[in-house]
Amino acid sequence: MAQRKLHRPTLPPAQKLGGVVLHRAPRGDSDLVVTFLTGEKGLVTALAKNARQSVRRFGGNLLRPGTAAWYHLRQRPGREMAFVERGEINPKAPVLPSDPVCLALVAWSLELVRAFEAHENPAKKPFNLLVRYLIALSRLTDFKPPALEARRLSIIFTKSYLKLAGFAPVVDRCLICGAPDSPSWWWDGAQGGVICQNCVSKRGLGPTKMSRELESALKTAYGKEGLKNLSEKEIRSAENFFRTIATLQSGRRFKSVKVFYELLEET
Repeated sequence: MAQRKLHRPTLPPAQKLGGVVLHRAPRGDSDLVVTFLTGEKGLVTALAKNARQSVRRFGGNLLRPGTAAWYHLRQRPGREMAFVERGEINPKAPVLPSDPVCLALVAWSLELVRAFEAHENPAKKPFNLLVRYLIALSRLTDFKPPALEARRLSIIFTKSYLKLAGFAPVVDRCLICGAPDSPSWWWDGAQGGVICQNCVSKRGLGPTKMSRELESALKTAYGKEGLKNLSEKEIRSAENFFRTIATLQSGRRFKSVKVFYELLEET
């Protein structure tokens, strides 16, 4: 009796997409599962067969987190997991220094994007923002702690990305009454904004009182001056502010934050 042959749907032709590697994890002895951010398809999770052994297809750290390059992807309709056949160096893509502080800042940006983006959801603006940020970091030459310039760039990226993701904090007026001025301000990361002294005292809310450093940092961050004149205390206050909002809105903890501050404290 002749055996019935199983019909296996063939993979469609490979699609060449510009992508940034957000994350990778081993599978088996030689494969990798890689998550990319692409402009056309948002997040793409793909299996890279024999990636840990194939220098020809994935050489030059093409699957290292933070790498921006061209990737040849195949994906069956209706399947979330794709296959990445090979990577291709993009000569215009940024080349990041191997400095650990730089890489920790990159890791934060990759975790942030991965927390909010979705599969099959085009992400042109987030993709372009991330690539511009990586280019700006690649042009810096000094990451020695406290690495103020690199951290300023990170704050600008985080602020801009949260706005694109729909979680821009309200900092120019009270979340409750809309008052533009207050002797002191409180902030609520879960609600994504600031609360005036009058509303806090009347309603018995329990947000966190803003330090003078944070008030100054936010005023500068959302003003026309940029962040050039922020002190290290103001920078740390702004980092904590935006990262707390990201943590509460995404419902996840970011491992890169702890690593970054450990690096700063080592010096």
